Amino acid sequence: MTQTITIQDKNQSRDLAIDRMTIYKQSRIIEARDAKGHPHYVFFYENEYLNYVIPKADTTYPYVKAAFQKGTTFTPPHPLVHAQCANTPFKKKSFNDLFAKLPKQRTLQETALIATYFEGFIMKEKLVHLIKKLYYQNRRDGKLLSCFRILNILRDFAPNHSVTHSFTSDLQFTQYAALYKTNDDSVLSRDPIYVENQAYAKLPKSSAFQTLDHLYQQQNRWIDRLTLHIYRVQHTKNENHYLFLKTLIHEYGPENRFQILKDLSNRGLTNESFSQDMLQAYLNESQLESALQLICQHELNLSPTQSEQLITIVKQKELITQSLTPEGLQKLILTVCDNIDEEQASTILYEALSSLLIDQTPAYIQNWAQPIKNIKIAEPLLKKIDEMNILLEDPNQQRRLGELYHYFHQPQKAIECMSWEMELNNEDPKPVQWLSKLYHEVGMLDEHKAYQKLYVDMVKRA
Repeated sequence: MTQTITIQDKNQSRDLAIDRMTIYKQSRIIEARDAKGHPHYVFFYENEYLNYVIPKADTTYPYVKAAFQKGTTFTPPHPLVHAQCANTPFKKKSFNDLFAKLPKQRTLQETALIATYFEGFIMKEKLVHLIKKLYYQNRRDGKLLSCFRILNILRDFAPNHSVTHSFTSDLQFTQYAALYKTNDDSVLSRDPIYVENQAYAKLPKSSAFQTLDHLYQQQNRWIDRLTLHIYRVQHTKNENHYLFLKTLIHEYGPENRFQILKDLSNRGLTNESFSQDMLQAYLNESQLESALQLICQHELNLSPTQSEQLITIVKQKELITQSLTPEGLQKLILTVCDNIDEEQASTILYEALSSLLIDQTPAYIQNWAQPIKNIKIAEPLLKKIDEMNILLEDPNQQRRLGELYHYFHQPQKAIECMSWEMELNNEDPKPVQWLSKLYHEVGMLDEHKAYQKLYVDMVKRA
């Protein structure tokens, strides 16, 4: 399933197919492609759209590279990708307009941080110059602590630049440097960007996780918090961590939780509670093959309700033929015989054999059934398959073969057998009666009436 994002340049709108989205510190970047396959990057600062840009093949984009390497990346379809794209279309902006407006909407520190996102799209020297201007704006206003915060961003972005060295040597920053070095809470509580950057660099340490979790709660950043807990579960595979993530998923209520579970499965989550939730999700989505694979892989037991769901899915015969390979059907039988009662298991085996007979011969099914032939409930049905295989070689037993095909819901093959039987025994009304019945079942009413009349005439003549 493709998720799209709509962009707009002047008065022209285009839909891009989303390849992936990364959440990295305060930023979110969506990588998407247009109809010609050209990549685009759509940038956000938390929930706020910034701009979209088109990368060049021969250019390096350091921040984009770091974000996809160190951030948590989601591939569509995913509810968090959907939540990020809700307010389309996203209009193209010039960088001059973007950085002229940002200081009016964000702090100068945030503006400086956002500038670093676009390295490669804008020359690094120009970005340093922009950050320098923001620094001096604070300096003119006498905001030395704010200057120091911008300096920290500049150190991360351009540590060897002459401007960075010049600002760092300012003795007025000595007191602030000492406070940051000792992790003074009164200072750090007013610099969440610094706190987030420092904690992010120390993940997956528990202390760093707790710092970020508290920060995201304070700032009401539910997408970032959910992503953080997904990151933790991916790295720890811990049962309690998953259960807490599950409560957050219900609390924040993103749509299509099935896709969140699928994403967690792709991240290697296998603990017991998750596996049961994943199984239930597969059953709810009627994804039989995936449910069976999960059951066998983790030796899961089915609850009575899940058993009923499984049977309901299996009874949809078209679903079986479309979604299950013969190997998948074999796995189904071996699974249900261990998890549900004999009557239910027999029903599923019957549907499986009926499904296989659509495209396969009784001889093929005999071979397919080798792993299950010693299961007690399978014996009566497999005997019928064995009988069919013998009757195929006997032209005088076509009526019985047709009856068995009918038993397994194969009316067209039963019609072939009964037609052959009628030709061989043209005085016997029984195959004619069967043909009337079979044509009625397949909805061919003219043929049904014709054979019904013929049957009545034959009975009268007898």
